[in-house]
Amino acid sequence: MIQKDIRCFSPISLYHTVTAHGWAKLAPWTWDIQNNELSRPERLETGRIVLIKVSQPDTQSFNLQIDAHSLEQKERENLESTVRRWLSLDWDSRSAIETAKNIDPRVSQFIKQGGGRFLRSSTFYEDFVKTVCTVNANWGFTIRMVSSLVNLIGEGLFPTPIQVIEKGKEFLRQEVRLGFRARVLAELSRQLFDQRIVDCQGNLINTNLNFEYLIRLRGIGQYSASHLMMLCHDFGRIPIDSEVIRYCKEHYHIESGEIDTFFEKWGEYRFLGYKLSRIIDNINWTE
Repeated sequence: MIQKDIRCFSPISLYHTVTAHGWAKLAPWTWDIQNNELSRPERLETGRIVLIKVSQPDTQSFNLQIDAHSLEQKERENLESTVRRWLSLDWDSRSAIETAKNIDPRVSQFIKQGGGRFLRSSTFYEDFVKTVCTVNANWGFTIRMVSSLVNLIGEGLFPTPIQVIEKGKEFLRQEVRLGFRARVLAELSRQLFDQRIVDCQGNLINTNLNFEYLIRLRGIGQYSASHLMMLCHDFGRIPIDSEVIRYCKEHYHIESGEIDTFFEKWGEYRFLGYKLSRIIDNINWTE
């Protein structure tokens, strides 16, 4: 077992990052809430598969455990970079804290204490596919679709765009049972790869990716594009779905067409204004 400590410049909560949304419930993640430990398998460039576990000894450090006897230096660096992506360790929260200070001090304090981040997948492509699997699907169906992708294509790991492309639309529809998403994922996996938006492993190549590009993709609507940009740390749009509409109607007494205007004061942090206020309302908050 190889262990490594990762230090942070500011407090970051593993618990709040993992539980901020549902990604940890989707394969191949395992979230041990009792021990505050996050884990999943990853494939090295050599093809070897290792299990990575992340725990948190204190608010400004993480303990990384890799189930391997030895690793090359580059392999260690790549795995640490992957973990940093999971937990958004490189996101600078200072501007969000300042914005929240005058709008909702609870949100500002929550971010200061380590909240405000959202678990991300190992690659942009994985986030992309999982987002598509949430469209017009209840959560149980999303979980089943992602599990099928992992088990039937990735053999226990999340599949790469190349693996999805090679399986093709009919396999995605008939075996993975993705429904209309089979065509969307088959076509867009090819498009993202051919246009060099992602590499063969699904890592983002084009760091200038923006909302306008995503919204032009066939099968990607406002919700999906907004959700993907949120996972790229662009919080200027709220991914509005039926759950967001229901919540805003019950708690703020506003209709769907009024949501964006209601949170306009948050500017580039609209999503944080909506989501973190909601999270705080559902935890035992202490000043």
